[in-house]
Amino acid sequence: MELLNRYLQAVKFWLPRAQQDDIITELGEDIRSQVEERESELGRKLTDAEMEAFLKQRGRPLLVAEKYLPHEFLIGPVLFPAYWFVLKLVLTCYIVPWVAVWGAFMMLDTSYRIQHTGFGIVRDAFTLWVIALNAFTVVTVVFAVLERAKDQSWLFDQWSPGKLPPVRNIEQISRFGSATELVFGIAFFTFWWLKILTPTLFDSAGVTITLAPGMPGYLFATFFWCFLLLGCGNIALSAFNLVRPYWTRSRRAIRASLNFAAALILLLLAKTHAGLVVSGTAVPLDKAPEISRYLTLSLGMAFAIAAVVCVIVGAVDLWRMRGHDRQSMRHRMAF
Repeated sequence: MELLNRYLQAVKFWLPRAQQDDIITELGEDIRSQVEERESELGRKLTDAEMEAFLKQRGRPLLVAEKYLPHEFLIGPVLFPAYWFVLKLVLTCYIVPWVAVWGAFMMLDTSYRIQHTGFGIVRDAFTLWVIALNAFTVVTVVFAVLERAKDQSWLFDQWSPGKLPPVRNIEQISRFGSATELVFGIAFFTFWWLKILTPTLFDSAGVTITLAPGMPGYLFATFFWCFLLLGCGNIALSAFNLVRPYWTRSRRAIRASLNFAAALILLLLAKTHAGLVVSGTAVPLDKAPEISRYLTLSLGMAFAIAAVVCVIVGAVDLWRMRGHDRQSMRHRMAF
């Protein structure tokens, strides 16, 4: 039934999230009953080739999923799942970064914040709205053209269930991923330990970058020690995941806590306006202050964006913890 599970996973991808579990349960029971009837007729289990042929008759996962979707007028039921997926992808990868960059400028750059108060905020909101509207329009027009194209035979051409991706187990941890995290964690720990008490962050090719002398040294030391402790926690978690490669509720809680703690520290560090000074023989004296200012602003924006990423990763872990609890409850109720 591994091929059937892969098929159901592919169908589930295109279904509305609120109805995924119910529809897949119903569809799975229907297909399994048909398979059992066929096997009773043959007096044996279906071979992989026979199962693949049976699933081919059911149709592509996208076409099966569209039967459970409401019919849309502009974008038809066949393309609507793909349209909705691309629209959410554009929102996540295009609109959200624009908003994050604007928020970082407002939080970190005093001159920008002064220029964009009052009517300036309205103007910025209108600009972001135009960006979102343009992205929505482009995606909608493309899919509307595809919907009205005469030839959609590519959706009904020969396809093979055997080429569907394997069933994804969100509780399984990739050992390669854990090993990679462990290597990078150790490298980060080593770099941070060597740089923790020195004001010079970079010194090469005639360019020197140091911490601004006006900022309290103890403040940066506090931040650096906090990151060092977080690095130790991540190294320990990666090492444990490498030995026992599956997520548990406690390990997800630990990773979520580490990410939320990192987000808090990054936001506090961004709010302190960590000043950087650029100097050296390769840096023109008249350009050094401007370069230092933009480098400081870029560093603050990087901290703010990294904090948002940490919050998202932590929230995903909490959401998956909730899903793990629901799955465990259903398993206990089944027995």
